[in-house]
Amino acid sequence: MMIRLAISSAFLIVAPLTAAQAQVQGTATGSLEVLLSVTAACEVNGSASGGTGKATLDFGETQLLTSNVDGEIGIGGAGGIEVRCNPGVDYTVDFGAGENATDIANRAMAGPTGSVNIPYQLYSDPARSVVLSQVSDTGNGAFQGIPIYGRVPAISPAPTPGSYRDVVTVTVSF
Repeated sequence: MMIRLAISSAFLIVAPLTAAQAQVQGTATGSLEVLLSVTAACEVNGSASGGTGKATLDFGETQLLTSNVDGEIGIGGAGGIEVRCNPGVDYTVDFGAGENATDIANRAMAGPTGSVNIPYQLYSDPARSVVLSQVSDTGNGAFQGIPIYGRVPAISPAPTPGSYRDVVTVTVSF
């Protein structure tokens, strides 16, 4: 019976010390400032290829090129060049002349060695009357598509058989 008394007394002495330690003597507050700086930015995406910054306007196949060959991308959001900028950021997209031309008016695709370049043009409208050189808009935070209409005019004499290509640089300024 004495052992029980000694243990009970020990708990009585320890319990008040633990309660005293848990009492709050006062409080002090501070703050944690959380920051993020978002700078204006834009990116170019070529959704036709799934890769960043690259799209393909493929005119398909032809034989003698006795009539115009038309192609288009980015119509109704399908394929083409897309630009995404922060909301409210004004941007301009410049379309270069291409690797095989010195100016926008004379875009051309180069083909097999010794062949003559095949002319083509890019347009901003379905009627193919406004040559595509520059587009301006304001970002909304989502990708915004740029419809591109292309035309290879009929030429004579017929071109040398083979694959023809050009690469037009697309530059976004904001």
